[in-house]
Amino acid sequence: MPHRRSYAPVLPARTRACAARSGSPGPCGILWSSARCLTVILVPWLALSLASCRGEPQRKEPPTAPILRLETGMHTSSINRIGIDAANRYLVTGSDDKTVRVWELATGRLLRTIRPPIDVGDEGEINAVAISPDGRTVAATGWTGWAWGGSNSIYLFDQESGRLLRRLTDLPDVIHHLAYSRNGAFLVATLGGTNGMRLYRTQDYTQVASDTAYGDASYGADFDAAERLVTTSLDGFVRLYDRGGKLRTRRKAPGGAHPFGVAFSPDGTLVAVGYANVPRVDVLSGADLALLYAPNISGVKDDDLFTVSWSVDSRWLYAGGRYWAQGTSPIRRWTEGGRGAFQDLPAAQSTIMHILPLAQDGVVFGAGAAFGVLDATGQRQLFREPAIASFGGNWYGFLFASDGATVQFSYEGWGKSPARFALRDRSLTPAPAMDKALTAPVITASGLNITDWHTTTPTLNGTALKLQSHEISHSLAIAPDSQHFLLGTDWYLRLFNRQGTEQWRVPVHEAARSVNIASNSRTLKV
Repeated sequence: MPHRRSYAPVLPARTRACAARSGSPGPCGILWSSARCLTVILVPWLALSLASCRGEPQRKEPPTAPILRLETGMHTSSINRIGIDAANRYLVTGSDDKTVRVWELATGRLLRTIRPPIDVGDEGEINAVAISPDGRTVAATGWTGWAWGGSNSIYLFDQESGRLLRRLTDLPDVIHHLAYSRNGAFLVATLGGTNGMRLYRTQDYTQVASDTAYGDASYGADFDAAERLVTTSLDGFVRLYDRGGKLRTRRKAPGGAHPFGVAFSPDGTLVAVGYANVPRVDVLSGADLALLYAPNISGVKDDDLFTVSWSVDSRWLYAGGRYWAQGTSPIRRWTEGGRGAFQDLPAAQSTIMHILPLAQDGVVFGAGAAFGVLDATGQRQLFREPAIASFGGNWYGFLFASDGATVQFSYEGWGKSPARFALRDRSLTPAPAMDKALTAPVITASGLNITDWHTTTPTLNGTALKLQSHEISHSLAIAPDSQHFLLGTDWYLRLFNRQGTEQWRVPVHEAARSVNIASNSRTLKV
């Protein structure tokens, strides 16, 4: 099996987009309220055992029945990567909502929505996109084809029509990043697990090189004008390849264990590296990856700047990520290519996921489910964001009726803009009056000392609970009889018994920020 989804650095609820997701009714049932894209998932508990919710079986063929999706005109989940053509006519975005969208970059106008093949569960989630320099071809990938092929694919679409042109198949894991070389001659893909990178010649999309000697997933790759390639990996190394994809230099990243984003300066003499979960950016030599200098990251503290980019004249170095300052997620910009003073440019309310340079200076960025443009002066000239709910930071305001028929939630993070949905009459009540019959999730119980349940390392009575590598737990609910408890994570709902043994797990399309269990122990919500 491929590694679950795209790894993102540890992102607090205030900065990461916690959008509701559209979806088709799967084995666990999905119920929709039309107001502002709220998704409520109700899972029959069946005596705390759900054989029907142990994950979707692998198919031999793609599904033929329609899978209904709610169209809002904008992404409804995190934009993981963006891409632009050389002339800056088009912006392409790829999202966990299983769509690829092409925009007119000058105006932010949606030109077309491309819908790759999808299925229930993760199938069809887009981790990476790129557009060829001539603007004709859109490459998109992520969790793409595993459900019916047993391997992942890169989809190549005609930009003008959205038609699927071909698939690059037999990739052994989720693909996290795509990039075209500057003249469009090559396409690189970096993969999850220890599967490294693949290099394709775009003349016929034949694979011309690969490197599978990676110790962990790779999330960053960039070409210089001479078609040299640089990549990062969570194994701690930065790798430099020649034009043919032959490894020339592999060097331990100086600033942290998890180098994430990477970008060549326009002339190829410098390489910027951003790190996951470490407040550090490094600038390395483009010749041998030796450390040259580290830009000033004062004020970033426990956050990080994991995505990096240069201005087209190398004058400015940009970085963003899980950094929150003065009520915004800014993009930091340094003068003198990172050697000089910095400015924090207000950009978005969500984690900055990807930054790319614009031909007329300035940058375009993806942040949560939004995107925007900063001009050469650092002013935001364009910003598009979705009108969707954010469920972060509302653990104790996520309320449930004893029979599971009523749920209270909030449209904004940290419990703001509360509302209540009654299943029986399909009614939605904004700003409802207090109802003592609705209860918050139970997070303490005798004999169950569950700690660090909002990290990658939750424990039960001092013993670690088993999650996947880089999987973050966000929420907790203990069953009324205290015999089981539920963790909501980036990737799953996980039910454990009081001994810490997992009973089942259910895939989720986005981080499960809040969970609750009805007092009758027959229904849970997320």
